[in-house]
Amino acid sequence: MNDDFYIGYLEKAPSSLGRWTRRVVLALGVLVVGLAAMLAARQTPAEPGTFEFGIQRTFEGVLHESPLPMLQSVSSNGVTTHYLLVGAGKYGLPAFARGHDGQRVRFHGSLIQKGDNVMLELNDEKSFTPLGPAASDNAPGREVIGEISITGELVDTKCYFGVMRPATGKIHRACAVRCLSGGVPPGLLVRQGNDASVVILLAGLNGRPLSYEVEWAARRVRATGKLKSQGAHLVLEVARLSLVDDERD
Repeated sequence: MNDDFYIGYLEKAPSSLGRWTRRVVLALGVLVVGLAAMLAARQTPAEPGTFEFGIQRTFEGVLHESPLPMLQSVSSNGVTTHYLLVGAGKYGLPAFARGHDGQRVRFHGSLIQKGDNVMLELNDEKSFTPLGPAASDNAPGREVIGEISITGELVDTKCYFGVMRPATGKIHRACAVRCLSGGVPPGLLVRQGNDASVVILLAGLNGRPLSYEVEWAARRVRATGKLKSQGAHLVLEVARLSLVDDERD
């Protein structure tokens, strides 16, 4: 007969109860660690992309507002980079940077990058300095690739290039809607084989802003228009954008 009796205010439990408790705690610990490892192994790897949050660098170049806001910057060794431009938070090009199309500017900003896609967040209004008109031969080079009609997921480029993870699908839809409604440039995420993908920037015709339904964010759409390249970016000047299927992802 076991006469062990547990009394909560005593410093030590009966030996038989202590042994049983240790076994249960050890078993639960092993189970929790095992479940955590199993769940971690089944997680989808985080997509690449970086956002230098809290880090400001100085950027200088020619600001172009169409077809999408970009900074055309030439490095000391002659390499030209086209940075897509957005504001702090869920906004596109801020008001203080507008109206300077074709001018040289200097400002502090934070780099957002995913692969060859580069973007700058203008988050210091006081640092924004117009430097005067650019040289007439400093127009951005845009190579026409051709007319296409292509289907993909409508994404907000700021989050997708590295600010948020995940930045696609239904789980990100609410955030993407807010970003797109705030003026963040839209992109078409086209998934290819072997987990490869490409984002095509979407712009309106003849330098005008693209008119579309921001509620289509994270949904599959079909875009038809003229595809161009501008630096490392692919830009589609959209003649027609239509919803295909919003429930496939």
